[in-house]
Amino acid sequence: MHVLGRTVETSAVARLLRDTASGRGGALFIIGEPGLGRTTLLRSFLTLDATFRSVYFAGTAAESGLSYAGLHQVVQAHRCSVPQLPAPQRDLLGHLLATGRHRPGDTGLAVGAAVLGLLGAAAARCPLLLAIDDAHLLDAPSMEVLLFVARRIAGEPIAMLLTAEHRCSAATSAIRPAVTGVPALRLGPLDPADARTLLQQSAPHPLRRYVAERLLAVAEGNPLALTELPLALTPGQCAGNMPLDDPLTPGERLRDSHLPTLARLPATARDALLVPAAAGDGPSGDVQRALALLGLEPDALLPAEEDGVLELRRGRLVFADRRLRLVAYHDACTSRRRAVHRALAQVLHGTAAARHLAAAHIGPSPAVARAIEAAASAEADPDACAELYERAAGFADDDDDAARLLGLAAGCRQRAGAAEHVPVLLGKAMALAREPALRQELGVIRARQRGATGHPRTAHRVLRDAAGRLAGEPTRSAELLLEAADSAVRAADSRAALGSAWQAYRLTRLCGGDLAEAAAVHLAQVLALRGERAQAGELLLAQKAGEAARTLVGRAEVLGWLEEYEAACVLLDRVLGEQPGAERGACVALRAAALGCRAWIRLWTGDWHGARSDAMEAVDCAARRMETAALAQGLVALGRLEAAQGRVTECGAVLARAAGVARAHGLELVMGQVAVAEGLLALGAGKYEEAVAGYERAGALARSSGIEDPSVAPWAANLIEAYVRIGRIGEAAGEYARFDAEMRRSGPSWALAVSARCRALLLEADGHGTPGAVDAAFHEALEWHARGAVVFERARTVFCHGQWLRRTGRTPQARDALEEALSAFGALGAVPWEEAVRSELRAAGGRAARTACGQLTEQESRIAALVAGGATNKEAAAALFLSPKTVEFHLGNVYRKLGVRSRSELARRGL
Repeated sequence: MHVLGRTVETSAVARLLRDTASGRGGALFIIGEPGLGRTTLLRSFLTLDATFRSVYFAGTAAESGLSYAGLHQVVQAHRCSVPQLPAPQRDLLGHLLATGRHRPGDTGLAVGAAVLGLLGAAAARCPLLLAIDDAHLLDAPSMEVLLFVARRIAGEPIAMLLTAEHRCSAATSAIRPAVTGVPALRLGPLDPADARTLLQQSAPHPLRRYVAERLLAVAEGNPLALTELPLALTPGQCAGNMPLDDPLTPGERLRDSHLPTLARLPATARDALLVPAAAGDGPSGDVQRALALLGLEPDALLPAEEDGVLELRRGRLVFADRRLRLVAYHDACTSRRRAVHRALAQVLHGTAAARHLAAAHIGPSPAVARAIEAAASAEADPDACAELYERAAGFADDDDDAARLLGLAAGCRQRAGAAEHVPVLLGKAMALAREPALRQELGVIRARQRGATGHPRTAHRVLRDAAGRLAGEPTRSAELLLEAADSAVRAADSRAALGSAWQAYRLTRLCGGDLAEAAAVHLAQVLALRGERAQAGELLLAQKAGEAARTLVGRAEVLGWLEEYEAACVLLDRVLGEQPGAERGACVALRAAALGCRAWIRLWTGDWHGARSDAMEAVDCAARRMETAALAQGLVALGRLEAAQGRVTECGAVLARAAGVARAHGLELVMGQVAVAEGLLALGAGKYEEAVAGYERAGALARSSGIEDPSVAPWAANLIEAYVRIGRIGEAAGEYARFDAEMRRSGPSWALAVSARCRALLLEADGHGTPGAVDAAFHEALEWHARGAVVFERARTVFCHGQWLRRTGRTPQARDALEEALSAFGALGAVPWEEAVRSELRAAGGRAARTACGQLTEQESRIAALVAGGATNKEAAAALFLSPKTVEFHLGNVYRKLGVRSRSELARRGL
């Protein structure tokens, strides 16, 4: 029987059984908290090896006070082997089990030797597996005898597995290997992937994502909790149509597994434990004040702390086992729970007080509804705000008031990125609302929800129509128009985006403030996409940068397209610095967008190690919040990087995922970027026909959408080069004429550089260009490159120049250019391009170094050697008398220069 997520534990027991089968027996303690699956795991081991005779028995609380009750089970299971024992040992065991006492003169050593002899006789024919479950419930004399035996079976074909519950420090010390002499295997929680799988398998109904996340957070990988918690939910709660209990209701098995811990506490402590259970990791001072209001002593919780049930962490009283909180709360009667919530509502403030106020009351109560709404309006976190508005709606005595509150909750859920919750709330609100103005307001929220989750083209139309219905509210109308513009950009419809962005700008330009800046930045983004770089730059200069983080990210994106890379990174660092570990709602989505933008800038400017780090974190953040646009952009940035570095398998996997997200959500712009990355991969591998196919797809999309900025999807110059490589000179010339005209009108310096490079390639390829004209084109390209900072494209230009110099017989100059290109490609880790340069260098009579190690500084080389040899950052720092941070910094440079991503890759380089 396979037990999910217990591969390590199963392997350890399998090794023990293999050793036992060869005559080297042993014992193992399996220790874990309640619900971690000790019994399930132990039973699975009984069938792990069919050559063993397996015997299972368990300790029980009812017999823990009966001397030798556990030993009785052992002897009973092997009674057929008792006659094989010497008479003194048979008599000793018989008297012991009959009376529960030693005879005069019998010792513990004699009892242990008799049991060891009995098990040895039983194992004479085939190896024996003795599985003892819940050993912590065995009577003490039996436990002592079994541990005596466990320490002496190394030369016998006997394996002994014991499980014990880890509840508190006292229990832990009693079963430590140092005390028992038996190795211990500590069970931990399931990893997140296995926990999610088990939850999905256990749920009686499909779980909405945010419901599953709540259950996973409470279960913390505990298998029993993962199987029991969803069983207590109604179909409406599973679907997200009904709020979840707080705390969640434990199932019967989960309750039974934890009640013994509570039963050990004095009655006063059990009564007092309801306060921290209701407070939910509340500050210690607030809990003490609530205890006083309830007439309980200040030290009433001391036994719970001493027993390890409660812990004081950073001034807060928390349950060591989160499942105990559920059991302690729901084991109390309803009237007692409400009394505790009333007390907590009096001692707490703001959001926390509002939650307890709601829990302390039932039925409609306008006063309670107003109090909870007031707390919600002051709450910054949109998830918490939405929860409070939902609770307030439950106390409203008027349908329109309830609908209004549900609409506010839906708006908060939308801002938090929990879009799947919004339709449920809106459905309830629309069913209750009667006032026309309220229904119009709910219609706006619904339009936003459809805009966030629907196809971008549909979303643009819905949001634009909703804005048109708010003719008398320019601010609200402008907000919807900006969202419509975003949707049009995702759909690669720059013309529609320009119309919406321009209309929003006209509505807000005289108002000032954050919305006016946001409208100006949106318009600048669309203008830049359409190749109107000068107008985009003027708009940004006309608007001073404010404090709105989302607008700062948009401003940084435009600055990146305008080649103001340093200024863009300053803004992005500011946004990311304000939310260094943002984990909630809109903050996570904003962080994903900022990281994705910085990844692209680092990709262009040659910091590919930093670009990879940013792109991967952006993908992780966006995936957690289902921010599809940010997820797709992060994947495309990562895919382009993999393509440039020639990682065929990784590139294919990343781009397939990006294309899947794009197709599922109508992100046409991303589909074009995927085609560009696929073309780059083919171009680097010398597969020019494939490159042409990819770039032609990207070009068709760009032309139909009106997107002209080459930074977004750099396809044209690469298509021209691919045409030249396969001899389609006429098509290359036609594409070049269009591209060069556009770039001379408003292109960035790097695009003007690659345009000049393309001209040089065409002049050489068609045979009509003089050597002077070709050389002049290459020098023009290099002059344009000197004005920018796009490292990879400059290296490609230097490489093409070196190729041409070699073909025209200027070998020394060719070697200089090729060695410069090799150094640049090597530092970036652009392996296919590096190999192509090496081939040219060999043809030019130069020495092509096989690695980039020569580019490392002395300090970097020493660190690389240590890490490749298996040293951690801390160990390398100690060996070189550096700080771990310094080692981390130099190691990042090593990765970037050598084009590796991990320690294992570094080791394979043989440094």
